[in-house]
Amino acid sequence: MQTLLKARSPAMGAPRVVSGPTLLTGICFCAACGGAMTLRTGKSGRYRYYTCSTKARQGETGCKGRTVPMEKLDSVVAEHIEQRLLQPKRLEEVLSAVLNRRKERAERRTEHIAELRKRGAEAEAKLKRLYDAIENGIADVSDPMLKERVTELKAIRDQARADAERAEDALDRAGPGITPQALKTFASQARRRMRTESGGYRRDHLRALAQRIEVDAKEVRIMGSKSVLLRTLVAASGAKSAGFGVPSFVPKWRARRDSNSRPSESKSDALSS
Repeated sequence: MQTLLKARSPAMGAPRVVSGPTLLTGICFCAACGGAMTLRTGKSGRYRYYTCSTKARQGETGCKGRTVPMEKLDSVVAEHIEQRLLQPKRLEEVLSAVLNRRKERAERRTEHIAELRKRGAEAEAKLKRLYDAIENGIADVSDPMLKERVTELKAIRDQARADAERAEDALDRAGPGITPQALKTFASQARRRMRTESGGYRRDHLRALAQRIEVDAKEVRIMGSKSVLLRTLVAASGAKSAGFGVPSFVPKWRARRDSNSRPSESKSDALSS
């Protein structure tokens, strides 16, 4: 899903220092040519910009490109994620289909586990009745068919138990259920953990939420993957997790324009499954 928001005016707040490497290097691209937006400086390093690398190498014959003040673009992207994506209702809206599928899979697995446990219990009960019959002299222990039946029931019982354990392990690996409270907690923690004590942004934490930025002439498209977002959310919801995870892979994105957008001063976000 995607939302187009009004961007802040050029007279934005004070620049924020980014902890670690440049915040958007490696995930920021020129929408015109697809080339990476790389860091350039001016006035002996006093000013820092993201500039289309194609234009920087080839001039306007390669791409007309664009140059954006680093502090401004960093703030636009980070504040958009904080204020729009990291809201419980927005997270629920973005992930609704994914969460529903996840819930359905969990329910199917739970039902399957119950069926396997029942199958194992039934085989165990039948074995017990056979043993009782042997003990009471009703069944002949030397009967080959009896031995085959005992072997068969043992195999059914053991296989059902093993399958149930594997299914339970898979269910555990999928992580805890995502509740409204979990969404609220995640949103609050993520907003806080994205920031450094000095007011800057944590590069890896931001990249757990957005994996591609496209800078166009009239808008900035902020893109990310629903599956990555869900993994991050599940990791944060786990009992052993101290914070939200940082996925290391980059999914594909698509973006579309909202009917109420203003192209001259807008940015959009998009999430793919």
